Amino acid sequence: MIRVFYANDPLAADQGGGAEHFRGIFRALSDSGLDWQLVAARLQHRSHPQVDYISRTSHFGRWYLALWGWFWRNRHRIGPDDVFHFHRNYAAWPKYLLCPRRGRVVITYHNVSGRVLDGLLGRSARPLRWAMKLLERAAVRRADRLVCVSERDRLELARTVVGPPFAEALVMAAALDHARLSEVPAAAPKRCSRLLFLGRLERQKQPERAVEVLERLCATGGAGWTLTIAGEGSQRGRLERRIQDSPVRDRIVMAGLVPHDQVARLIDAHDLLLVTSRYEASPTVVKEALLRHRPVVTCDVGDVRRWIAAGSGLICRDDPEELAEATRVMARLIAEGGYRPSDRLGGDLEQRLMAPLLSLYRAVQDGA
Repeated sequence: MIRVFYANDPLAADQGGGAEHFRGIFRALSDSGLDWQLVAARLQHRSHPQVDYISRTSHFGRWYLALWGWFWRNRHRIGPDDVFHFHRNYAAWPKYLLCPRRGRVVITYHNVSGRVLDGLLGRSARPLRWAMKLLERAAVRRADRLVCVSERDRLELARTVVGPPFAEALVMAAALDHARLSEVPAAAPKRCSRLLFLGRLERQKQPERAVEVLERLCATGGAGWTLTIAGEGSQRGRLERRIQDSPVRDRIVMAGLVPHDQVARLIDAHDLLLVTSRYEASPTVVKEALLRHRPVVTCDVGDVRRWIAAGSGLICRDDPEELAEATRVMARLIAEGGYRPSDRLGGDLEQRLMAPLLSLYRAVQDGA
């Protein structure tokens, strides 16, 4: 059996690339013909017969304790050909320690490990990261296969963690719900003034940078620029204070958390997606915006270069003035009829993204 472990709910409509990737795995396995089960957190009232809910929260600490309990209860039922797919390297330790000689392990990296701690603690995170890296190296050496969400992350993990396992890692971009995003035909905007920031309000995403970009756009005499910030997170209070002190506060709307099934409508209501993250792996929102024929102005993070083609967006340094100038360039391009939808996605995008993972499951199950 293939079992996929993730601290989220595939039936929930919450926002975020990780949650959408988990839903993508759920959809792919449902049509795969494989014997499978998801081990997840319940975040809504519905159930699915092939989802084993072990927690009533997506809080990783609580879910991780529940994961240890799951392996303790099931330690005698695990067969030699069972495949366990974890989405954090340390999530594999319950399996390694409680049933070390049965089953096979796949570990996915959604980002380079340690970045969250570095963002929170800075240099003081180094002793903790040193200890965590020892466990991380042991975890990935025990794994049968590794998956990275971008080639950039794979190379960095090979350099900073351990080379040989990551040299053979599968690179597979994060999934997205292509069918839902394509239910209504997409049309490119005829003007560009309504900017959208869509993502978690966390340090990684730098939502305050989007406010800085709007300030620079408005400071150069640009009329009509507005910014919608859609998302929730630990930085909301800080962001609200920053907006309150901004001379363009009347041009900013805080939309809060937007359910997944409303994302396409939200993107269509705006003219350009602004991505200001310090780092990403494979930002789902970039692919979503491009599928809805919306230009993207983004920092050079993750695999954005894989998806943004000439005429569909611009990639910048993490600098508010450069991001603002790129937004002006895209606005002029749209006004002059020069915007071109990206040709790098295609109608079978979700199938193309998930097919390598299904092939990997079969190979690992067969012992390859």
